[in-house]
Amino acid sequence: MFGQKAQNKELDKFAELLAKSIESLFKERGEIVFSRKPVLTRSNIVEYEGRMRVAGMEKFDNEPTYISAVSFFSNARDMEKHNTLGVVVVYVKQDYLATIMKMLQYPPIDDESDDELRDSCGTLCNIIAGRFKSEISAAGYVELEMSHFVNFRNSSFGGVEFCRSEYDKYQIEFVIQDKKQVVVEMSMGPVPRAA
Repeated sequence: MFGQKAQNKELDKFAELLAKSIESLFKERGEIVFSRKPVLTRSNIVEYEGRMRVAGMEKFDNEPTYISAVSFFSNARDMEKHNTLGVVVVYVKQDYLATIMKMLQYPPIDDESDDELRDSCGTLCNIIAGRFKSEISAAGYVELEMSHFVNFRNSSFGGVEFCRSEYDKYQIEFVIQDKKQVVVEMSMGPVPRAA
């Protein structure tokens, strides 16, 4: 990712938009109170064979973690061709996932069931990505296409698709009940303005 890679000049703006949309979503759906403001950190994407590295356990000091990702595309044709414009990756500690889903008013899940935990993390990622997509449109950009979520436990050896012209991502940490409980990563290429 050296030299020739473009950089989305509005990446900071999109990170702030994502953080605010998650805060609003959590407060509206579950009246979740944050112990402090979300921490936004910009860093380089770690790329392996054209995909963004996804490692959940390092987000929470080697604790088991569920991960889900949703990709964004400029239009349906780009989605068919896997021309990814952006990605949102949600990381939740395994021992907190059932709690946050309950706080967001979802039915109770079996916290011993890998399938239910994966589905719950995917649901959480999907509502975060959907809210982000709506906020992007409301800010005057084109309406993006969204992929289905993909799930992982602890890490993904294959990584996730991202906009190959970008080399930076944002990590947003959410502290709830005085502990880092949810981490969201985002990278986004230049999004066209709506006509």
